[in-house]
Amino acid sequence: MKLLILSDCHANVDALRAVWEKESDSDYILFAGDMVDYGFFPKETVHWFMEHKDRLFAVKGNHDHWVLDNRNTAQYENEWKNFQSYTFSQLGEEEYAFLESIPHEITFTLDDTDFYMCHTPDELTDEVFYVEQQLNTMQMCGFFQERFQTKFPHSQNQKRVIVYGHSHLQWTAAVGDHRWICNPGSLSYRFGTYEPIRCADYLVLHDGNFSLRHVDFDTTHLYEMGNRLQNQDAKQLAHAFYRL
Repeated sequence: MKLLILSDCHANVDALRAVWEKESDSDYILFAGDMVDYGFFPKETVHWFMEHKDRLFAVKGNHDHWVLDNRNTAQYENEWKNFQSYTFSQLGEEEYAFLESIPHEITFTLDDTDFYMCHTPDELTDEVFYVEQQLNTMQMCGFFQERFQTKFPHSQNQKRVIVYGHSHLQWTAAVGDHRWICNPGSLSYRFGTYEPIRCADYLVLHDGNFSLRHVDFDTTHLYEMGNRLQNQDAKQLAHAFYRL
């Protein structure tokens, strides 16, 4: 069985399509949140996931929650700095309904492996982006043990995986025999560095083996979209993410 593990797309459907062109033989797609905001194609991105919903396991990210909570807030109607008004202008009730249907966290079992997926652990504040730099090995093992005792109290499966996103840093770590925590990284920008994006990061779990993967995609389209923004703060942010 092949699982495609994604996170932090941020309305970057160009990167999403580039990954899928390479990994379309995947049996299931795991998405760890932040489908929209900070990007130019929220509608197209949501529809891509809708088209693949029969093989999709997904959770909401903090940006998805924010967009849903503030879509009718008048004070953001003409604000462009973080792409909010652009996002609101592109999404309709069909897309909002799909985003609403995505859970905050999810548990499921595939191929005799128990999965727990969230965007970021609730125990950590939204300011703690780099979870992997905040927890030592013993804390990670303790968190892992607690989460699975809570979410799978009666499971006899030995293989267990926690998937999360949010930090935009790609990594995997073993926390015991057949037990892993993983973050696929971002399909969009790299938080905190804002280096020019040349590739999308993601993970593949194929027959029990993790591989950290990347795919290049052309950012010219995204850069040109940034030039169309009217607000200078928004344009500067877009070019920081997608400069050539």
